[in-house]
Amino acid sequence: MTVLEIALIVATGTLGAGLVTVTVLWLVARRRVRALQRRIGQLQGSHRRRRLVPTPTQAVRGAVGAAIMVKDHGLGEVLRGSVAELANWADVERPDLVRIAAADGSVTIMFSDIADSTQLNHDLGDRAWVQLLAKHDRIVTRAVERHGGHVVKTQGDGFMVAFGSPAEAVRAAVEVQEQVAGVGPRSRLSDVRVRIGAHRGSAVHRDNDLFGRNVAMAARVAAQADGGEILVSSAVAERLDDDEFTLLEPRTVALKGIPGEHAVHPVDWTTSVS
Repeated sequence: MTVLEIALIVATGTLGAGLVTVTVLWLVARRRVRALQRRIGQLQGSHRRRRLVPTPTQAVRGAVGAAIMVKDHGLGEVLRGSVAELANWADVERPDLVRIAAADGSVTIMFSDIADSTQLNHDLGDRAWVQLLAKHDRIVTRAVERHGGHVVKTQGDGFMVAFGSPAEAVRAAVEVQEQVAGVGPRSRLSDVRVRIGAHRGSAVHRDNDLFGRNVAMAARVAAQADGGEILVSSAVAERLDDDEFTLLEPRTVALKGIPGEHAVHPVDWTTSVS
């Protein structure tokens, strides 16, 4: 029995929400299954990356969990992404990103999501929102693949991605913004604005804390971004080539849960070379 079949059984047997809800849930499950298949295809044959592939048990649990969440909270709540939720997941699960790290032991974490997604979901309705998410996910996933990144986790419209290279992370971010900005006026993505943030730090666990702080830092940087903006921490900015990337005037911000003030650097992606 496939993950999709299990999700549908739970949906029809437990939710009793009617054909429309089941159909939309099927679309969500199909999108997740396809994303999983793509990820497995990317990682197949590479021993160094296998730990990032969910086990069948985890996949089934995720599908059933999605069905139960629809019952308890409604479809809209299930589909709304949250950078904070992704960061909390990473802090608890401690994904093994050491193998993805650059030669110096660092990893660049990028978070992205759709600005004002709750309002968009409300305006479009759940069915149209699911279709919009599918288009958005394809853009992000393809950009990540082309620039050597690894999707660690998705949540609704949110992505947590790991890169060995800060430059590749920013190249992927630039490509996402260019692709979204370049859609036609009749596209479902025409009103979408993506916000992206990235931070670079050591991937080595130290008392189960250092990696968690770097993930939190990346999430906080992303949370500072406006729709259509790419923000990077100073740790990323200092590793970027001035001939390729244009950084705008940094701004000093307080990041929730992180002591002190920090500089965040907007990337002028309209002039950067992807």
